[in-house]
Amino acid sequence: MAPPPKPQPITPPLPPSTTSTCTVDSAQGTHLFHITGYSLHERLLAGKSVRSAPFSIGGYDWAVRFFPDGGGFGEGGALVLYLELLTKNAAPRASCAFRFLNPSTGAASAAWPVPLLHYKFGYVNQRARVRTFRWNVLMYAHDDRLTVECTATVVHDPKVSETKAVAVVQEPASDLLKHLGRLLEEKEGSDVSFDVQGEVLSAHKMVLASRSPVFMEKFYGLEGEKNVGSVTVEDVRPDVFRALLHFVYTDSLPDMDDLGGEDRKEVIRHLLLAADRYKVKRLKLTCEDSLCNSLSEDSVATALAFAEEHSLCNLKEACIEFIAYSNRLHEVVASQGYKHLKRSRPSVLLEALEKSSKLPRV
Repeated sequence: MAPPPKPQPITPPLPPSTTSTCTVDSAQGTHLFHITGYSLHERLLAGKSVRSAPFSIGGYDWAVRFFPDGGGFGEGGALVLYLELLTKNAAPRASCAFRFLNPSTGAASAAWPVPLLHYKFGYVNQRARVRTFRWNVLMYAHDDRLTVECTATVVHDPKVSETKAVAVVQEPASDLLKHLGRLLEEKEGSDVSFDVQGEVLSAHKMVLASRSPVFMEKFYGLEGEKNVGSVTVEDVRPDVFRALLHFVYTDSLPDMDDLGGEDRKEVIRHLLLAADRYKVKRLKLTCEDSLCNSLSEDSVATALAFAEEHSLCNLKEACIEFIAYSNRLHEVVASQGYKHLKRSRPSVLLEALEKSSKLPRV
């Protein structure tokens, strides 16, 4: 008699989770405050102001306050503006921005923003005031009239929904890339081979074409070689082409732990050029990001020359920032890459040093 079947383990159901949602509403509005006879207002005493007519935004009444002479806030010689709450017994949160307009020319000043603050009737938060000097408004005071634009956003109190129970369905992690990687390793169903400097690598046309427009055109384009079974690859090292195929199938770089730092950078540089050649954009960006994150005092000049030669804007900016913020600039200058760059591309080095000198120091 056959032994009874072993009982199968019972997987307990996943416990339900709960959710709630926090939402917040806001209301925005713009008010134009026209100040005619501006030159006469300039003669108001310190602490004296003019105020716009009331306007409503977000269910509250507001006004714009304008102090031609500092507003009595120790800002002598400056103009002061702020948003004033007129609604009593309220404490709304709001942000705003002021700017001057010239209606005749359409010119507008840069905006002076005020962060999100709590407002109270009869109280002015110091952070709510914006200030500028008189000369800054001359180009906007047309026919002795100054127009102040105030755009305010009122943020209402957040609302939280009731807690709801939600059943959790645990989905298995995707193993698509794992299977594609195994397909490359085991070569099952491969229909094209590449002769890379004497080393033969097998692959699948459809996978390559789905990831590279160059392979798509070669294998399935109007002038493509639809029946091609072997391709000779020139100017690409076998290890680099293997890495290219690995990324095409797995969307990741191969393990390079056995390579030293400089050897790894060398492979990444060659891989970036191969990615550019076959238009595998994500691989090119991945390689560029890897080079940006592996800069050092003795390699940054070499990386800068490489970035300039191949129009790699992100890498070039990373090199410039690295040079600007390096505490060991003497090591950069002493590197062979710096000496080569100084000799072969002095204009690039000069541009980098000029840009780095303009970056803010921390």
